[in-house]
Amino acid sequence: NSDSVNLEGTNVEIPNRQTSDPILRARILADMLFEASLAFDDNRLLLPAGDNAYDRYREVLSFAPDNQVALKGVEDIVDRYVMMAIQAIEIGQFDDAEDYLDRAVSINPGKENIVEARRVLEIEQSVSREYFPLDPQELAVQSLVIMSQLGSIGELVRNYDATFLITARSDAEARWIYQIMREAVGGYRLRGNITLGTQPAIQINIPQA
Repeated sequence: NSDSVNLEGTNVEIPNRQTSDPILRARILADMLFEASLAFDDNRLLLPAGDNAYDRYREVLSFAPDNQVALKGVEDIVDRYVMMAIQAIEIGQFDDAEDYLDRAVSINPGKENIVEARRVLEIEQSVSREYFPLDPQELAVQSLVIMSQLGSIGELVRNYDATFLITARSDAEARWIYQIMREAVGGYRLRGNITLGTQPAIQINIPQA
């Protein structure tokens, strides 16, 4: 008394509401929960369609509305999106943060941590931004001139408790830039991100008082 569907090459039996054998029903639901857990661990939260944790948990709840594992799984998806949004906010990736929060809202619009994260995002979005182009040739030779400029930028980040985005031509170049900025401010924790591009630069996101 169950249907069998193929999801990404994996046969998953979907119990119908008339499944009378409690042992069979429990086994099938356990398999469905396992598939949901795998999707969650793989960060397939709402995408791709038909092969994500949310859809799998909802399948379980359509047959067992009080299943506590599935109910918690849905809330865990919301919490992960909020966590991802907060991490994106911390490094100035506000568009990504907005997208993560929109996904969380689509599942549970009234959850308190979503509201709080949205408030933080609105505050951070009000920051002013300053751009500092970096001379590619000076970077290539790691000159004292570029080291001095990076040190000054690092001090600016510290003084304003700002975030930053480094654009560099390679991972190695980006790591060197960050290292020089960090050395200039001692033990202060710089918060930022790195992206690759043809024109090296640093964007500073300065919060408004």
